Parts: sequence; structure tokens; C-alpha cells
Amino acid sequence: MTKSAPLRATRSDLAAVRRRLAYVLFSGAVLAWLAFVATLAVATVAARSLSGSTMMAGLPLAAGALGQALGTNLLGRLSTRYGRRFIMVIGPPVSACGAALELIGVTAGWYWVLVGGAILMGAGVGAIHLARYVAAELAEDSERGKAMGLLVWSATIGSVIGASLVDLVGRLTQGWLGTPYGGAFLLATVAFLLSWMIFWVGLRPDPSKVAVTSAVRPEQGATVGAALRLPAVQIAILALLSAQGAMVLVMTATPLRVEDAGYGLDAVGLVLSVHAVGMFAFAPLVGKLVDRLGRLPMLGMGMCLTVVSLLLTGTAPYDGVFVLALGLFVLGLGWNCSFLASSSMLFTSAPPGVRQVVEGWADSAAWTMVMLGSIASGVLMGSVGYRWLSLTAALPMLLILALALAVPRLRTAITSLGTRPLDSSS
Repeated sequence: MTKSAPLRATRSDLAAVRRRLAYVLFSGAVLAWLAFVATLAVATVAARSLSGSTMMAGLPLAAGALGQALGTNLLGRLSTRYGRRFIMVIGPPVSACGAALELIGVTAGWYWVLVGGAILMGAGVGAIHLARYVAAELAEDSERGKAMGLLVWSATIGSVIGASLVDLVGRLTQGWLGTPYGGAFLLATVAFLLSWMIFWVGLRPDPSKVAVTSAVRPEQGATVGAALRLPAVQIAILALLSAQGAMVLVMTATPLRVEDAGYGLDAVGLVLSVHAVGMFAFAPLVGKLVDRLGRLPMLGMGMCLTVVSLLLTGTAPYDGVFVLALGLFVLGLGWNCSFLASSSMLFTSAPPGVRQVVEGWADSAAWTMVMLGSIASGVLMGSVGYRWLSLTAALPMLLILALALAVPRLRTAITSLGTRPLDSSS
């Protein structure tokens, strides 16, 4: 009796620490997403203004995706060696430096400085992407989808506020920055620094030291290569790639499409805000559905919603900004379902000893897809237009689905995952 009371107190204290760390993650992520989305809202139009080319407009987003691909890979490895707190503390200040470079690029008219800053900013944002796995480590097995969903939901607040502030901040700072696009990058610099302060002060102890999974003994002989050959891991990564590929093609080109129709940054901000609501606002609910219904049903739901969204954006009237907004909302919701289901699958299926490195590899592959999609988006927008671009956006998803169904071991894994609980030995 005397021994069990301290044990219960210890467990209660540990649960309280985990909850506090989850709140800190959420708060810092809100500011980081605010900063990131503020730059996304103006990056393509600012790039076209500086370069004079629609085809060059998507390059800063591609550069940012390259940075995120490199950053998530490197930070995943550093997380294994130095802990989760280390990457959360170094990510935001790196992004702040990148946003400051982008600010210099747009105010001085230096296109390639804008591109270089986007790479640096993206590298730091990699930490924010990996934060969902930190949240999963702090949750019990039966609530990991919900934990990831709540962390992803932080992007709802940050994205909506960030996109909504772009036009206001741009007008307030245009007089002394000399461009309506500089305010977004100034806002991003400040928000990234505030995010860093929250993580630096509040993320103690290191989440890795109090994680629910920290008591799991790593599998002997587990390697990253062996983990990447697990069918469940491969399916999770393919699902991440398909979701990112479809979304980035349309999202990158939409600000150009809205501007071409005669609308201003306020309309661009509105459409991207609605898109962000679809991507993130329902994440807690989607996370619960992942836990309750399973990962594969939610992947299927995400795929169906994505197809519907592409039909909406591809058939929207030229001045139909509200139809575009609806299409972007459904696109974001489809991405949300696919993203959380595949992330939960990846976390659960990767061996604990190499899980953080595998997470970095997976996100690196996803953001490489974003980089390629951003480049392709500008090219397709300039050559075939927005309508055909929207229809083309379904190809990555369909090709990856065909690959998963065509390869026997993946097809067998899909059938197996649909009929039994997932574990790291699958």
C-alpha cells in the first residue's frame, strides 16, 4: 500500500509533464505555422514580380521544399543522437534567418536571394514537421492518432492568422519597405523567433526522456535500410508522397490563378486560409477516426476527397474565386486524412531503435516531392494553364496507387493491414 501510492503519484506527475510538453509543442507550432504560411501566400507572386516569368514563380517554393527535404533528413538523425528538444530548439532560428534573407531579396529586388532564403527557411521548418512524431511519443498507443491530430491542428490557427495578416502587414510596411510583399517575410522572421523562445524556455525536460515509447527496448540489429524495406513502412511513405504531390501542384499555382483573374492579395489570403482550414482544422477529429476506423480506410477517404477537389478546381469559372476556395478546402481535407493516417502508420510500423531516422527519411522524401511539384506547377501553369494542371495533379496519386497494387509484397501488405492491428514487426 505504501509502495503503490508513490508509484501512482509518479505516474500522475509524468502524465502531467507530458501534457505540459504537448501544450508547449502546440504553442510553438502555432507561431511557426503562422510564419511559414505567411511566406507561402506571397512567395509565388513576389517571385513572378521579381523575375517577370510565370515559370520561375514556383522556384522559391521548390527551394523551400528542398530545404525541408534536407532539414527533415538531417534533423531526424540529430534527434536520434541529441534528443527531440535539440531539433525543436534549433529549427525556428534557422527559419528566422531564412525569412530575413527572403525579406532582403524582395526589398532589394534580388530574386536569387529570395530563393536562397527559402532553402534556409525550409530547413528549419523541418523541425516543425517532425513535431507530430514528438506528440505521438508523448501519447498512449490508443491515442497516437489523436495526439498527432491535435499537433497538426495547431497549423489551423497559425495558417489562418498568417494568411489573413499578409495583406494588412503588406500595406502597413509598403511605405518603408518599398514593396507590398516584404511585410509577410518580416512577420515570418518575428514569428519564428517567438516560436524559438517558447521551445527554448518551455520544452524541458527533453520529450525523449519522458516519452511513452522510451521504455520500449530497441530491436537488436534494426537498421534504417531494413526498416525502409518493411511493407508497412513503404506503404506509409508512398501515401505521404501521393498526398503531398497532388496538393502541392494545385496549391502552388492557385495564387497565380487568383491574381490572373484580377483579384488582390486579400483574395489570395482568403483562398489559402480556407485551404488551411481544410488541411488542419479537422485534424483532431481525423486523428480520432484514424484510431477508431483504422489507417487504410482513412487513406481511402483522403484519396476520394482529393479527386473531388481536383475536379472542382479544374472546372471552376475563370472568376470563380469561391469555387476555387471550395476546391482548395476539399483538397486540404483530403490531404489531412491521408497525412495523419500515413504518419500514424509510419510511427507504429518503424522499429523503435531507428524510428526517428526513418521519420526523417520519410518526410525528406515527401518534401522532395513538394520540391518537384513546385517546379512542375510553374511550368504547367505557364504552358497548359490551371485547368489542365488541376487534372494533372491526380497523376502522382494514381501512379503511386498503381505501384502499390502492382507490387506483390505491397499488395499483400495492404490486405494484411486491413485485417489486423499494425505493429513494428509487420
